[in-house]
This record gives sequence, structure tokens and C-alpha cells, in this order.
Amino acid sequence: MLVSFRFSGSARGFSCPSPGTLPHGYRGVLTAAVLAFVLWTGLPQLHAQQADPDPTEAPIVESSKKVARFTTSDRVRFYYQTTFTPFALTGPVLGAAVTQWTTRNPPEWGEGFSGFGRRLASGYGRQVIANTLGLGVGAIAHEDPRHYPTGRHGLWKRGLYAARESVISRNNTTGALMPAYSRIVGVYAAGFVSNAWYPARFSDVHDALWRGSTALASDIVWQEFKEFWPDVRRRLHFHR
Repeated sequence: MLVSFRFSGSARGFSCPSPGTLPHGYRGVLTAAVLAFVLWTGLPQLHAQQADPDPTEAPIVESSKKVARFTTSDRVRFYYQTTFTPFALTGPVLGAAVTQWTTRNPPEWGEGFSGFGRRLASGYGRQVIANTLGLGVGAIAHEDPRHYPTGRHGLWKRGLYAARESVISRNNTTGALMPAYSRIVGVYAAGFVSNAWYPARFSDVHDALWRGSTALASDIVWQEFKEFWPDVRRRLHFHR
């Protein structure tokens, strides 16, 4: 799941947006719309995972040290789940919202709902490109891109392990650790392809690399969520 946003450095003349730039009414409605969307798409998906296997998560097999079954069908299901389901839009929605309320880059795309829509479309477009390229790269490299739960205890150890999962995958035949080629190639390639629709001053090599890097970094949040959500879910179920 990609969430990419840009904080302009001194070369771009970073300045904090003034509170009055976006009308309060629009900001309130937009905030409510984003929260409603995340809840509407996320919660049903999370509850559904209680009954159906999650295609983005591997089972715990001896503390995730052995390879778990990952077939071509599993790879296609992983691609569909992370690209075309409503929950796959959560990352782009949050990324567009963060950019809208911080840098509002690129400013040529405007503000309000129109600017938010263009930033959302851009973020989702990059996600589709990254995941589609990653599908082919992962198949060629025999990579299993799913999140592997640690099967361990300790908040700090589990958090570090989950963060590592953003750049490390497993070989789907041997179980050996390997670089997450599908994820790394996908996000950076999408960063360069997106130069085609960004304004000229935001479409150079530096900007493409930045978009790829922020997308890769945002995957840490996703991996942490995958690691700790089952614990939260069990607690919520216990207190019902």
C-alpha cells in the first residue's frame, strides 16, 4: 500500500500553508469525507479477514522462518487485493489528504476538492503502476511479497522486524530472505513514470526519486499495521 507525499526543501522554498488558504467549510467537509472513506473501506475489509485468509499476509510457520505456500494464484490474489479492492484506496486517500493539508504540492493542481481529487488520482495511479510492475518482477525473482508475522513477543522487536519487511521479502521456493525487488523496483519506476503528468518543475530525476523513496518509506506504516492489527482485533473482539 503506497502513501506518498512531498515536503518541499529549501530548494523549493518550503513554507507552511496559512490556515486561511482553504476555507474552513471545505476543510471540515474534506476531513469528514476522508475519515468516512477510510472507515467505510477499511473496517469491512478488516472484519472480513477474520473469516477469509488475508492474501497479503503469510501464516506463521515456525516463527516465519520457513517458507509458506505461495502459488501463482496466491500472487494474483495478492496483486488484486493491494490494487483494485476499495481498501487499496486507503493509502492514496491518506497520502492526498496529508499533501493537501501540508505542502499542497504541486500548487498547479489547486486546492479544495479539485486539488484533492488530482492528488488522489496521481497517488492511485502510481500505486497501480508500482503494483503491476511488481507483479512481473516478483514472478521472475520468485519473490513472496506477503507480510510474515514474527510469531514473537516484545513491542520493540516486533516493530523493528515489521519495519524490515518493507525492504525484505522471501524466496517462494526456498524461504531464504531476499531484497523486496518487486516493491523497490515498482515504487521507483512509478516515481519516474509519474513525471509524465506532474508539472515540469516537479518532474525531474530528483522528484521521481523522492516520490519513490517516500512511497517505500510509507510501506513501513503498512507493515507495522499488518504486524500489530491482529492483536488489536483480538482485544476488540474480547471486549465485546
